[in-house]
Amino acid sequence: MDYSNQKDKTIILKEKGKAHQIFIENIVYVESGGYVSTIHIKDGISPVSCSKLLKEIEEKVDGYGFYRINRNTMVNLKYFKSYISGKKRCVETTTEVEMKVSRRKWCVFRKNLDK
Repeated sequence: MDYSNQKDKTIILKEKGKAHQIFIENIVYVESGGYVSTIHIKDGISPVSCSKLLKEIEEKVDGYGFYRINRNTMVNLKYFKSYISGKKRCVETTTEVEMKVSRRKWCVFRKNLDK
C-alpha cells in the first residue's frame, strides 16, 4: 500500500485552549474513551488528547491508510507490523504496541491486508 499521500498533510486538534498541528504521517494510532481521543505519535512524542469523538478524527484522516480495528481504536496501517490470529485477534505496530481487533472487524482487516 502506498502511504505517500500522508506526506505533509496535517490535522489541527484543540486541547485545553491550545491548538496542535499534527502531521498525519506521524500518527501511529488513535484511541478514544468517550468524548476524549488520544493521538499516539511515533518517536516517543507525548500523546495529544482532545475533546473529539473518534468518528470525527476518522473523518479527517479518511483516505490516508487508517483502519478502525474496534470501537475505541484506529490504526495507521503505515505502522502495522504483524497480526496474531486465533482467539487473541491482535495487531502489533512498529512501536511495539499490541491492540485487540474486534471480531466483526477481523475478517475485513485480514482481507484488506491479503490484497
